[in-house]
Amino acid sequence: MTNKTQKLCNLTTSNHFLNRKLKTLGIGEDYKAYYYLINIMDEMINNEMQVRSFSRQMYPLIAKKLEIREWTIERDIRHIINVLWDYKLKNKLSMFWGKVERPSCCQFIYIIKDYIVQDII
Repeated sequence: MTNKTQKLCNLTTSNHFLNRKLKTLGIGEDYKAYYYLINIMDEMINNEMQVRSFSRQMYPLIAKKLEIREWTIERDIRHIINVLWDYKLKNKLSMFWGKVERPSCCQFIYIIKDYIVQDII
């Protein structure tokens, strides 16, 4: 097992709640962005990180942590939105968020965060 794979496995086993919530939306380990979203949610929720700019704050932090390039994070999150939006995410998130048009990556991350936090509060 490579160092990157080990980091991802440790992260998902330590965040059962985040793992379960993402899977209820149809976002599983078969998508690379799943691991990025787990990291992003961990930083935003557990570490209470206030994000003003994902491209300047969050993506570099996660990229360094996972030893990947920053642009791959946004690309892979966009991929999840494109693949799953009409199929699963739109209906599930609209029940929680209201009518939602296809979001940008940043909007999507905040919607997912609110979806997860609703069960914590």
